[in-house]
Amino acid sequence: MKKLKELEKKLDKVKKSKIKDNKYHERPAVNYSIAINISIELITGIGLGVFLGLMIDNYLQTKPLMLIICFILGTLVGFFNMYKALKRYKFF
Repeated sequence: MKKLKELEKKLDKVKKSKIKDNKYHERPAVNYSIAINISIELITGIGLGVFLGLMIDNYLQTKPLMLIICFILGTLVGFFNMYKALKRYKFF
């Protein structure tokens, strides 16, 4: 029993130190702005891909082809930008 109580004390100490080290834990406004920024990165990539796909489709008269290609490329670019933003906030 004594070892179990010692282990519980050590675990509590580690948990408290981890909470203090996490700078995002105490400030929910920072978390909200990070989430909005990451969402905008993804939505912008997809939106620009769809817009460019529609414009190219109208110009070349290839209705669904360029939309699909640009949607896929825009999604990939959005996820890459999202990854860079998360890296900037040191989540990776």
